[in-house]
Amino acid sequence: MSEPPKLRDIVVLGLLKMQPRYGYEIKMIIDHVMAHIIDISSGSLYYGIKKLQQQKYIEETSVERVGRRPERSIYKITDKGRALLAKQLPEVIFPFARAFFPLNLALYFFSEIPEEQRVRRLAMWKERLRLTGHFVEKLKTDYGDGADYWHIRILDHQRKYYKMEEQFINELLREHGDLGAYKLTDADKLEIEQQMDLLKSHFDYNTYIGMESGDLP
Repeated sequence: MSEPPKLRDIVVLGLLKMQPRYGYEIKMIIDHVMAHIIDISSGSLYYGIKKLQQQKYIEETSVERVGRRPERSIYKITDKGRALLAKQLPEVIFPFARAFFPLNLALYFFSEIPEEQRVRRLAMWKERLRLTGHFVEKLKTDYGDGADYWHIRILDHQRKYYKMEEQFINELLREHGDLGAYKLTDADKLEIEQQMDLLKSHFDYNTYIGMESGDLP
């Protein structure tokens, strides 16, 4: 591989190291189990699978058909792929990629945002963070007994990040607007609710359980 592998490639190699899988199964895991970890579009994923195959990091082991569905290729990791994963995966920890937060972009141009809109959007983001933290905590409670230890630590990391971000938003609100000056409107609450519904759709642990049992479409 002439250039460093993308995180997408590391995800594919990691999932195939666990066991052989077909492309749609990898997509389902990314969309419904790993969506709080990484965002990979379908086009990027399938392009990455083909590229890894061309470079001999993975290989097609068989082609199967289930019922009347189209044929699907089963992939497995090669020895070359295992070597790449063993080298690159630890480097995800350190050195790490720069983190980009949309809020920081807004802060860079904060003087261009009217005061009322600053307080409104910060108040909405604070409420979204609060609800998300509660949701992640509920996930941990509901699935903690049967989940992998490291999956629980991921949820802990997410929960602590949301709490830290909420504290930062509180600081901004104190500096740039009275905490009690803006009350969320029904339209604000609806927008937050829609975002929470989208978030929850990406934490589909029923799908995850189906994957573990082999009950996938």
